[in-house]
Order: sequence, then structure tokens, then C-alpha cells
Amino acid sequence: MDIAASLTGALQAVTFADRGADEVTGLLVDAVVGWGEQLGWRTYRRAASVVPLPPPYERQHSVVDVAFARPDGPPVVVEVDHGDRRRTVDKLAAEAAAGRVAVWVRWGPGRLPAPDGVLLVALPVTTRTGLHGRGKVYSQTPDLPAPEHSASGGSYTTEELDADMALVLRAYAAFARGDIDGAVRDLAPDVDWIEPDEFPGGGHHRGPAAVAAYLRDSYAGWAELHSEPVAHRRGDQVVIVHHVWGVLRDGSRGEATVADVFTVEDGKVVLMMAYADPADAFR
Repeated sequence: MDIAASLTGALQAVTFADRGADEVTGLLVDAVVGWGEQLGWRTYRRAASVVPLPPPYERQHSVVDVAFARPDGPPVVVEVDHGDRRRTVDKLAAEAAAGRVAVWVRWGPGRLPAPDGVLLVALPVTTRTGLHGRGKVYSQTPDLPAPEHSASGGSYTTEELDADMALVLRAYAAFARGDIDGAVRDLAPDVDWIEPDEFPGGGHHRGPAAVAAYLRDSYAGWAELHSEPVAHRRGDQVVIVHHVWGVLRDGSRGEATVADVFTVEDGKVVLMMAYADPADAFR
């Protein structure tokens, strides 16, 4: 079994968007655990390493993120890091010297080579400045499927859109120019508008007035805003993958890509569900 290739495939299937460094590391550790469990291996999180801690704690041992006991070979130990960490390299070299299969999962950029006997799983991610002072955020998303009526992805002109898609995109154009009344013009009186709780002002908003208040607050956070919505038809729903970027009121740069799923009935939006990870909107 090619352990590095197998684990690489499992981790490349993990999708996330605009997550902090600790969140990404946690997601990847969980995925490593799931990979080993699928193989039927006994799993240990934060297992004891062969490497002792530095003085004055040398009687205690360091830990590895995940360790696996398997019936057909030596133990497998895995460390997950953002970029290069010299201590990880030294620890895994010691694990390999002790006869364990040592694997270094390094996500993001890195220059340190893996030491002899250590398997390297390198995961590139995209990096951008988060919204509202979140610092750097990271994404690993698959290529999203093209709309059913088109052989390629991309933005669509009104000539290529059906009526519901054109209606929704008009709302995005209104929002981008600060016309909040125009953005909510085609909402049903009892529309349900649901944003992720982690978004500023997120949660469940009901009715055009509540949605307008949310959109005004969102728009007010930008000193300069660029909006690029891309429409996809998914059965009875319209999915908008929305890339926004620009300058926030505090002078920092902001950028994010989210997905909004609309249900339109009789020319009115009755439901909108937003997803922080665009891939979730297509599942």
C-alpha cells in the first residue's frame, strides 16, 4: 500500500473555504483519523511520541497528532502542520528511526525537505485576507460544476439566463451599487433569508424589511466593494457563487467567496440559504 498516495487522495477530497489556520489543521486531523478508521486501523489522537520534551520536562514525551496501530505492519504516525516547523521535522525523523512509518502532512507553503524515511503529503491551499478583521483565511475547494445548460462555468449574461436566474442576479447588481431597496424588491412578503451564524449579523431573517436591514449593515462595512456573482441552475433552485472583494471601512482589504441558494416561486424569492463553503451548496 502506498500510504502517502492514499492519504493524499483522502485529504484532497476535504473542502473548506475561508477558514482560519487552526480550523484547517483541525479539519485535516479529523480527515486523517477518518482515513485510518476506513482502513480498519486502531486510532490514537495525540499519541505519545518517542521524542522527550526539552528540559526541564525531559521525563515527559512529546505527542504526535495521530497514530495508528495496524495488524499488518509497523505503527503509522502523522503530524499535520501549516507550513514548516523544524520541531516537527526532527520529531518525525526520530519516529522513522524508531521503526514507525512517519508521515508529515504540510498544508500551505513550505521549503523544508522531508527527512530521510519520512513521507511528505503536501497540500496547496489558497490564501486571502478575511472579512471584518479575521486575518488570513484559507480555502481548498474543488472546481465547481458548470450549469446544466452550459458546457463551461463562468458569469452569464441575461440572454443566457432563465427568468429566475436573471431576477436573482438583478438583486446582486442592486446590492453592489448600494441600492438595497432594489436588492429586496423581488422578495416574497414572508421570505426566509438564512445566513451562517458565524457571519456578522448572520442567522434567520424573515421578511423584506429584516433582509434589507441585514444587507444595509453588510454593505456599510465596505469602503470599496467589488461583486462578482456567478449563476448556476440546480433543479428548482438558483445557486449563486458570490466572490466579493475590496476595502473595508477600517482600511484593510477584504475578500471572500460564498454561495447563496435561492428558491423562486411565481417571480418572488421565498427562501435564501447561504453557505460559507461554496461546495456545500452543490451537495
